[in-house]
Amino acid sequence: MENITKSAIITAINKDKISLKIKSCSACSSCSVKNYCSLNEVKERVIQLHNKNNQKLVIGEEVNIVMNTTQGFKAVVFSYVIPLVLLLLALIISSSLGYNDFISGISAIIILIPYYFGVFLCRNKIKSDFKFEISKKDAIKND
Repeated sequence: MENITKSAIITAINKDKISLKIKSCSACSSCSVKNYCSLNEVKERVIQLHNKNNQKLVIGEEVNIVMNTTQGFKAVVFSYVIPLVLLLLALIISSSLGYNDFISGISAIIILIPYYFGVFLCRNKIKSDFKFEISKKDAIKND
């Protein structure tokens, strides 16, 4: 099974949690003329993961964060597919009931509030479903 690997730098280590800084780049960030273009977008994100294997890691060390591709697809479904389907269903149903476009659009947006509230309430269960592994940069796994 394939894995998704992302490079990160360790920023802090506390008991069983590790803080990692990930650079999130847009597709054009590797372009040779990116300094002259306003579309260049690079963001740094800090995430926290559990150090399950009690690896000996050092602050400032560059590591790989590895996640199974099926978990990536699951994240896409929760983040994009389900909200899009709910939005479209609400829009289609409210339009077919004869409401004007403004009311249909508002109802389509409002239908997302219970969904995201439900995701918020289930965040600990969802978080436990996603398993990330931290591997040293020189120990890249090729499955």
